Amino acid sequence: MNKSQFVFKVVDIVCEKSQNPYDYDNIYCVKDIPFSDFDEKMTCGDLYFDPLMLKDGTKHPIILNIHGGGFVMGDKQYRKSLCEYYASKGYYVYNINYRMPPDVDIMGCIQDCIDAANYIPTLAEDYNIDLNKIVVTGDSSGAYLASYIAAVKFDPSIADATGLPNVDIDIASLILHSGPYDMEKMMKEKIPFKIIPELASMLVGYKLQDDLSDLKYYKYYDYISPINMVNNNWCPAFISWSNSDFVCENQGRPMAEKLMKCCPKVSTYYANGMTNGHCFHLTMKKDISMQCIENSIEFTNMVLAEAEEKAKNKAKAKVS
Repeated sequence: MNKSQFVFKVVDIVCEKSQNPYDYDNIYCVKDIPFSDFDEKMTCGDLYFDPLMLKDGTKHPIILNIHGGGFVMGDKQYRKSLCEYYASKGYYVYNINYRMPPDVDIMGCIQDCIDAANYIPTLAEDYNIDLNKIVVTGDSSGAYLASYIAAVKFDPSIADATGLPNVDIDIASLILHSGPYDMEKMMKEKIPFKIIPELASMLVGYKLQDDLSDLKYYKYYDYISPINMVNNNWCPAFISWSNSDFVCENQGRPMAEKLMKCCPKVSTYYANGMTNGHCFHLTMKKDISMQCIENSIEFTNMVLAEAEEKAKNKAKAKVS
């Protein structure tokens, strides 16, 4: 375990109790459903849902949740309370793991997340999932990966340029929390413990110079920052950030501004104060954290309801 992996592993262990403070009643979990055969432990996800949804005769939306951890650590187990909360609001939640450096480079991480998204129709063969209501969310590096799925979906030329799979599902909405969306800016930040050069080398798959001056020679350099790939085809999005985030400093607001120029609907939420830092939304016992999560679901519910109404009106018009 190198220095950057050690730092993010410590964060996982220290924050586990505060980020998993609640057990929601009547939420069931089917564990370790594989979405590819690359790695049985890493390319799988847990499906959370209220069992009553199986018997109500209707289809329900699904959230694909992608955990953070600096791209090199983290695990789906650390998002249990968050996923149970989403499930308590009437969603299926597919909470995934994915391969990470040094086993794969950043494109390998993205490929796994796209594979997980493309697996959702297979889940719908056994569960009453509404494939017109797929929401993709993530926090920290997971927000980067969630936004990258959207980038590939809404500009297929990115898949052609990078060799990534196409995104076959329709994405109805995004929920992005505390993500790094401009990787070039991110890699210039002075993050504690001087882990950026080591982390950057792991992400691109080869040793970079300490000043990262050779990052521009990375094969996919033009495709490492989702903020540069946002276009007018993108779906509605909820985005949160902290103004006291030393991990992803000055990342959330610029991405929000870019989304607001391009997306049909955008909702934002941000926190101030040193005690409301990176991924503040995960500390669910704090009022500001729960407000952020509740706002994200209220926004998503609104987006899905409006899309459903629009589809019904279109169908009526077609019949008449």
